[in-house]
Amino acid sequence: MSQLLSRLSKLSSRNKTVLKHKNSRLLSTSPYLIVGVFAEDARARGGGFLGDILLFDPAKEELLTVRDKTVSEELICSKVLGASHGWGFFSDLRNHNSVRITDFFNPLASKSDSKIIPLPPLTSMIYGQTEVVWNVAMSSSSPYRQDNEEGDCVVAIKFLGNQLSMCRPGRDLAWTNKLIPFVGFENSNLMYSKRDQRFSLPAPGGNYLCSWDLHFENEPKFTELVFRNLPELPQSEWELMDSCFREDHWVESPSGQSFLVKWYSHVPPIRCKEPMVMVFREDQDTNEGTKTMSYTEDIGDLCIFLSKSEPFCVVASSFPGLKPNSIYLMGRCFAVYDITTKTSRHFERPKGVLNIQCLSFSSVSPNSRPGRTMFLYTHKSSRLFSTSPYLTLGTRVKEVLPGGCKIADVLLFDPVEEELVTVPDKTIPKELMDQEMVGASHGWGFFCARHDRSVRITDLFNPLASKSNPTVITLPQLTALPSNQIEEVCNVAMTSSPHLEDCVVAIKFSGNQMSLCRPGRDLEWTNILTPPNCLENSNLMYSKRDKKFYLPAPGGKYLFSYHLHSKEEDIPEVQEVVYRGHPELDQSEWELLSSCTRTEYLVESPFSDERFLVKWYALGFYSSVLKGVYHITKRFMVFREEETTEGSIMCYTEDIGDMCIFLANSEAFCVPASSCAGLKPNSIYHMGRGLGFYDLTTGNPHQYLAPDGAPSVLSQPYWLPPFST
Repeated sequence: MSQLLSRLSKLSSRNKTVLKHKNSRLLSTSPYLIVGVFAEDARARGGGFLGDILLFDPAKEELLTVRDKTVSEELICSKVLGASHGWGFFSDLRNHNSVRITDFFNPLASKSDSKIIPLPPLTSMIYGQTEVVWNVAMSSSSPYRQDNEEGDCVVAIKFLGNQLSMCRPGRDLAWTNKLIPFVGFENSNLMYSKRDQRFSLPAPGGNYLCSWDLHFENEPKFTELVFRNLPELPQSEWELMDSCFREDHWVESPSGQSFLVKWYSHVPPIRCKEPMVMVFREDQDTNEGTKTMSYTEDIGDLCIFLSKSEPFCVVASSFPGLKPNSIYLMGRCFAVYDITTKTSRHFERPKGVLNIQCLSFSSVSPNSRPGRTMFLYTHKSSRLFSTSPYLTLGTRVKEVLPGGCKIADVLLFDPVEEELVTVPDKTIPKELMDQEMVGASHGWGFFCARHDRSVRITDLFNPLASKSNPTVITLPQLTALPSNQIEEVCNVAMTSSPHLEDCVVAIKFSGNQMSLCRPGRDLEWTNILTPPNCLENSNLMYSKRDKKFYLPAPGGKYLFSYHLHSKEEDIPEVQEVVYRGHPELDQSEWELLSSCTRTEYLVESPFSDERFLVKWYALGFYSSVLKGVYHITKRFMVFREEETTEGSIMCYTEDIGDMCIFLANSEAFCVPASSCAGLKPNSIYHMGRGLGFYDLTTGNPHQYLAPDGAPSVLSQPYWLPPFST
């Protein structure tokens, strides 16, 4: 009947075995897991339909049912975005910008007349999106002002990407949108601290806490988190955690005590492989601007609940059956983790429930022409263009022509000479006006229009291509799969030049959507739903050897692959990665890496079948000048694929020979250093988390200084492979 109901949970047909309890009883205010709703076709008085709310009680480990709840017309065609303080956040499936909060899932609320509060329509920031929500939080237990001793309630929504939106229900006519001042934030959950009266969000790596007060005009505050007393772990355990996906959760107890929880899980989720958790308690000797966080295996009578809802903590003894000193997990596993024994016990799926993914815990509060010579300008003099790789730095407009075209200088960075290179007087076609560059592959730039999501690929940044008539190839207009977004692009990949008939282009979006098309042949994109909770921000690459697109899972333990003719319903092939020969690091080195963000890249040699998996570690730091958390590259680990009697394995190496690898938000690639005079062999050139190169032999990073004449803000920094005539 309702799209709402089918999206909450795929339930079996009505069956009395869904009800664990045989007699009616008053529901307790124990924390519970929202499973979904099963509705009948019966109409309720006053409109809507009658339905049963299904909740999972983790204390009694049984499915509870709130019978004959009225599902109002406003909620019929809606989906759940998240939950906070027992209130559910819903968005209209016909208009995702329409949001409501409701006590519908509160078992103690009215069955026939759920409270529903409309919120202002969501609006996207220039570099944001509002289709995919990461999580939500509220400043109080009720959105009604009269119910709150602390004054106005403020609700906040953190989206996948860099947008945070806040408003006061019943008072604000529009959302206040904030740009989150760091990147890589999708693995952290927003929460509200009642003690500090601030919304808090751990920065990538977990070594800074970013927070906002309830006065929307104020800038965020940054607090450094200093960790101590980390447990002495063997090399094997650090290696295991390094192959896991990590989430950082900031949570506060009812008494105001704060904890940071680092949750390590396997991707994709495998029941036989246990999650790992580290808990850090805030010390009382915390200084202004810093918080000292001590590792602990004892949080006493408390238990913590982590899911896609706002994280929270309760006193276990207040709810008989809950396990003290434990963490209840829902997401990449459905289990309770004992902090003392470091073991987890997985819950059995409740009878009648076929799917328990993406549910939330809640609580009720207490790319030249032949023969043509192209010249470029560096900052000081002219010279013949080399075929070195280049980094795109954008364009500098010089003249606007009648008809909408522009004359501009194309700006590139030469990593060999460490200088700005200018391709002067390029014509920017009008088709590219008001479009942003979202990626690059094989030297071709991908551009997308925000107003209609139309996509074009062009050789504008190819210094050997026509200056007056750049090639522009129009691709079909993007469309989003339900509950996904197409504003935020992770990266793009291509099988070959788009001039070739068999070329396939692919775009990986933040979230669970990947889209494929063949330029000049397909009239629409083939949209593929990638596995949930696995590949939200994985980097796409094309393997010429295997003729497949690959996505490494977080931690690099698994590789997901799609063939060139994949359809929407196709399931990817999954290959487990076996690692050998990790470097022997001491405890302090592993602790440093554990505080870093980590990104995985799969890259393939263009002239051989050699393949590498690269792990990139970067440490966050707060810049008072830039007013945000920025990252510095600390280390790379490179693993070379080798064939053994055991099969294909990834062996750690500090020697990739004459190769150098290029990493950014563009498709990763590698080139022989000897083919481009001046490149450093056995090195990784990177853009993002600093611009520089890393010497694999010495382990020393080298940061480039901004070249004279370069833009102060790099909006289109993508590596381009060497060009040739």
